[in-house]
Amino acid sequence: MFLIDDLLLLPIRLPVSGFNWILRQIQTMANEELLNDQPWKERLIELQMMLEVGELTEAEYGREEAQVFQALREIRARREEMARQAAADRGEEEPESGIGIYTGYGDR
Repeated sequence: MFLIDDLLLLPIRLPVSGFNWILRQIQTMANEELLNDQPWKERLIELQMMLEVGELTEAEYGREEAQVFQALREIRARREEMARQAAADRGEEEPESGIGIYTGYGDR
């Protein structure tokens, strides 16, 4: 009976599952683009080189550098939020704030 149901519903399920797959791929690509900090790091290196060569003044460099660092902070915050969300989805507890270092001695 289930085989017949599957065959009859195939024309409906197949396009829906294909559409869902496409949406997941788009979401994955968007996340990768939003979390990619490499272009910003390259921009910072480019700005430093332009400053050394004399193509930028100190004031221009300061403004551009502030924009780059703001973008890097936003990417970091986005990564941390996604990690928190993934941990919550897995049912893990949120770690205590601050930095924890496990030395192997005593309780964690």
